[in-house]
Amino acid sequence: MKKYIFLAVAALLILALSACRPYDGRTEVEIDLGDTVEFYGIEKTTEIVDLLIWLDNEEWSHELIRAFTAKHGNVGVRFEQMGNVASRTHMQLDGPAGFGADIFAFPHDHVSWAINDGMIEPVPPLLQEKWERELVESAVGTITHNGRMHGVPFQIENIALFYNKDLWGPTPPQTFEEIFEFARTYNNPATNDWTMAWEAWNPYHNFLWLAMEGFRPFGPNMDDFRQPNFDSPEVARGLEFFLQLRQLFDLPMADINSLTSEERFRLGEIPLTITGPWAINATLDNNVNFGVARIPTVNGVQPIAFSGTMIAGVSSFSSPINRPWAYAFLDFMVSEEGARIQFEGIHTMTARRDISGIPGLRDDPLLGGIAAQTPYTVPMPLIPQVHQMWGPMEEMFSFVWDRELTIPEAQQRAMETYRSLLAVGGLSMD
Repeated sequence: MKKYIFLAVAALLILALSACRPYDGRTEVEIDLGDTVEFYGIEKTTEIVDLLIWLDNEEWSHELIRAFTAKHGNVGVRFEQMGNVASRTHMQLDGPAGFGADIFAFPHDHVSWAINDGMIEPVPPLLQEKWERELVESAVGTITHNGRMHGVPFQIENIALFYNKDLWGPTPPQTFEEIFEFARTYNNPATNDWTMAWEAWNPYHNFLWLAMEGFRPFGPNMDDFRQPNFDSPEVARGLEFFLQLRQLFDLPMADINSLTSEERFRLGEIPLTITGPWAINATLDNNVNFGVARIPTVNGVQPIAFSGTMIAGVSSFSSPINRPWAYAFLDFMVSEEGARIQFEGIHTMTARRDISGIPGLRDDPLLGGIAAQTPYTVPMPLIPQVHQMWGPMEEMFSFVWDRELTIPEAQQRAMETYRSLLAVGGLSMD
């Protein structure tokens, strides 16, 4: 259900109108922003400014909007709840039809598609220089195309190990050998008790078993769509370990979903899970006694996870009147105050370089656990064909987990599926 917040344009209806210009029923506001001109391109306007923003968390978005409009009370801001992963697809339809948001958020692996589809605006040069100074370099790199930023990274994230201190113990496991040993006495299929439950079908969550063996999709730089590498020896070795994980969570893949995996951890029913910072607040809300740590080693090798950056961009369908104000909103969103509101509201890590002015963030033990895994991550690929990668990988994990195909057969099936998906888009690996 769409939810809106309407913050009225803070101006009275003009009582005296120029005799040479008839009143047309619109409220007019004159805004003088002084030195903001150089960053956003705003000087003065007598037009109504009414921004529509798509974000995925209502409470946090309302706080952000309230703080922004406290500074710029003559700007109207409306909010619609929209999942970040779904927003680009919705913009493809709603943008040209005139119903799209001025600002929308999406994961960084959607960047190439958003640019190629002409739905996101490049950032004004001086504002780009400002963000390049203030934000983490690797995060800025995920949104930069041909030297121009297309949006702003406001959140950086990766998965890590979440552990229930009451069920597992006060300190996290350091190795998977410890976890397998624990499972021998803890698991009970009759009561559906498992040592570790996670989204075993999800390629984002399970890439790490392949990456620890050296797998990188699309070649060493992850930029060549002709090298998906699903049939590599590295993937085969990773899948062999992945299959062993069924000793920890022995359900068929059809029965594994968010409710039977991560949600059970959030309810305090599972000792261990693998998830990301998005799960922190919900787990805290259930008063679970838990911690977060880097993912344990496997035979002395540290698993490598994907890292992701959440991007907010200005729609190419935004009106010329709204567009500069949309950039002003984005700049506030990644300011120190905006980062504080984000941390307090959704407990996630800002992309700002300097977090010393954000109370509690640097010393937060839960985000500290996420950060402990961050050095052992690689960014999701940026090339458009990354969207043809997820389906074959999910298929491969599922076939191996359920033993419907051997590991070589599942690898070959993934390659065939990827080739078919490329062909739909008019591409070939040859």
